[in-house]
Amino acid sequence: MRLKSYLSFQPTWTKVVDALFALNVPNSERKVDPAVRVNIFLQSWQTYQNKNQIPRLKTLTDTAKKYGLRIEGIAFSRVILRNMPIWYHREADPLIRSMNSTKASVCLRTKHKIRTVGETVDLTTKIQDEAHTQSSVCECTGCNEIRAKWKCEHPHGCANQAKKLLDTLPPKWDPRSELPEDYQGEYKTSREENRNNIKPFDKRITTAGSISDIFRIFTDPDTKTTNQLPNLKEPAEILEDVVAATDGSCENNGEEN
Repeated sequence: MRLKSYLSFQPTWTKVVDALFALNVPNSERKVDPAVRVNIFLQSWQTYQNKNQIPRLKTLTDTAKKYGLRIEGIAFSRVILRNMPIWYHREADPLIRSMNSTKASVCLRTKHKIRTVGETVDLTTKIQDEAHTQSSVCECTGCNEIRAKWKCEHPHGCANQAKKLLDTLPPKWDPRSELPEDYQGEYKTSREENRNNIKPFDKRITTAGSISDIFRIFTDPDTKTTNQLPNLKEPAEILEDVVAATDGSCENNGEEN
């Protein structure tokens, strides 16, 4: 069983492995809804990693530990951020674990069928209408849509809980943040560069692709990753004239030379 193939999330057998990991959990994780146990490398819940685990699955986790597998990158694309599981998000504030058993969260999982960060964001946008009121009986367009589509009795409460879940995400993992991909633009070459076969340095730092592209091996366990976003915006260009004045630094100060 190869770790690299498993983390591609494509072969059918990886779904079986995820299901087995979700079933073989210590007592401390029994309260976690099995329906939201998606992947041990993307979420904070734990599976058995000792002799109680299925031998081949233990080999998989042992290999990951041996080679220092972890999520790592300076910044990730919004597509990747939206596809991350929201429940027990691995990079979220630990507070998110205590938010999974509320009535609103249960409704989000059972009626709204919310599983990803992107689905959570989409629900919060439903109550951004100016006509929305913070009430379970709000009749704004968004609340009426939530009632009709998901048979939800408390649309404002569920949308508000969705926002609380998102607020546990650090800037680097929050798709609502301004991300480097928003201002670094596309990688382009000029005609002259193409003509001279010159490939300029690509200064973009966003990891794109799919969730399988966020993992790295041979990482340093003593170096913690940061969940803050770097500010790589270009300095604003000064368009107006700049007047420089001196005082006492020239001869005949105040007189025309």
